[in-house]
Amino acid sequence: MPFITRSTNKMKRSITLTTLLLLSSLAALHAAEVNSSTPASQSEISLQEQIRPVPRFQSGDRWCVLGDSITHAGFYHRYIELFYLTRFPSLQLDVINCGIAGDTAAGAEKRLAWDCLNAKPTVVTVMLGMNDVKRDLYAPTATGADIEQQRASAATIYDKTMRRLVKTLRDAGAKVVFVLPSPYDDTGDLPTPNLLGCNAALTGLGKRVQAIAQEFQLPIVDFNSPLVSINAEKQKLDPHFTIIGPDRVHPKEPGHLIMAAQFLKAQQLTSVVSRIAIDAAARRSGGLENCVISNLTFQPEGVSFTCSERSLPFPVTPEAKPALELIPFVQDFDQETLCVTGLPAGDYQLKIDDQTVRTFTSAELAAGVNLALQTNTPQYQQSLAVQAALSKKWAAVDKIRTLAYVEFSAWPDAPRPVDVALLQPKLEAQLAAVRGKSYEPYIRNKQKAYFELKPHEADFPAEAEAAVNAARQVAVTKPHQFTLNRVAPAAALESTTQE
Repeated sequence: MPFITRSTNKMKRSITLTTLLLLSSLAALHAAEVNSSTPASQSEISLQEQIRPVPRFQSGDRWCVLGDSITHAGFYHRYIELFYLTRFPSLQLDVINCGIAGDTAAGAEKRLAWDCLNAKPTVVTVMLGMNDVKRDLYAPTATGADIEQQRASAATIYDKTMRRLVKTLRDAGAKVVFVLPSPYDDTGDLPTPNLLGCNAALTGLGKRVQAIAQEFQLPIVDFNSPLVSINAEKQKLDPHFTIIGPDRVHPKEPGHLIMAAQFLKAQQLTSVVSRIAIDAAARRSGGLENCVISNLTFQPEGVSFTCSERSLPFPVTPEAKPALELIPFVQDFDQETLCVTGLPAGDYQLKIDDQTVRTFTSAELAAGVNLALQTNTPQYQQSLAVQAALSKKWAAVDKIRTLAYVEFSAWPDAPRPVDVALLQPKLEAQLAAVRGKSYEPYIRNKQKAYFELKPHEADFPAEAEAAVNAARQVAVTKPHQFTLNRVAPAAALESTTQE
């Protein structure tokens, strides 16, 4: 079971850490502003003064997620998409991955028309910067006035390009949300050579984004400072810890779930999946949230009812579960509460649709139990089915992004659609340019996949759309029959032993 129910101490540590994350996020960005080379009128703006809620997605929204490799192959937008489909099953939200590995703000601007605006987005989130800082300029051998000038020039180009991006997106009718990029881990003791100062440069770009957002009155979500704070806290005990990854650049699934939580928090989404409250002594229901109950029946040894919940619990993947030890995700976003007061003291077996879930004490039921933590409920199993259906969409999108990446990385100015015969020499030149470099295998593999996928290019959008439609059908909530029956101590002991 996740830490929130196993250990009160862990909960307290997690809540404390979350508080520290928020304070650190605000303090770090404010400190960065004070040391900025931007004009004082901009540098004196604190993020706390500037924060405005990110509008929640509405039915019919088309969200383009513009970014680099952290978006291209990332999970944060997938977790947000899954959250919305399980929390708001009837809401029609289209999520379009517009990430390209290795891209910069200038690259995003170049491909904007055919890779983002063609999708007619109503909302575009922009997270760029990891490649704009030009990480090689922070190698140990990169010193001197010329290097400093190149660093400053990179920041200036980024600033100007991001401003043009905002204007173009808004002129196209899209709402723009800035996302401060996830950090470069230059504090962990990791096998990848360190580029010290790279994250400070990212923070510098973040402060420029903050000034742009203030000027255009745009909301911001900070992915950088919270992950930096987690690293700082954990690396005190284990210098080899990283919430990012061994390459110092790309967060793994736990980091992406934390990033998704930051986004959902910025949208001011609540924790309630549903709340079922029943007073057995008064023989009535009360305090229901996001659900409707009927057929409420009381017996001397228990209670039964039918409940129609409007949402599903969020299914956390095994790969992302370590994040639950770092932030109170379940407490903040995944509360499917069953509260039954007034039961005679004893142990009660919960069944949903005649399937045994587990046995709770009357005291636990009176305090309220979180059914989202019970992975064997029909509701949780339905959430897993939603996730599986969406996974087929994500697999199709991965193919679409591979095609876009190979064409754009080798031939950024290619006319659309791309002529493969004309692309071929560009691909050969790209391989020649990266020969012997650490990322040569990545590019070779992507080029190989390109020629396997290109003949089927027209099929992938239809595959993605069909998968989304299937996921929406699977996400439709159903009424469930709940029964709570008092069990003898021996039966309770046996149920506990089997858990």
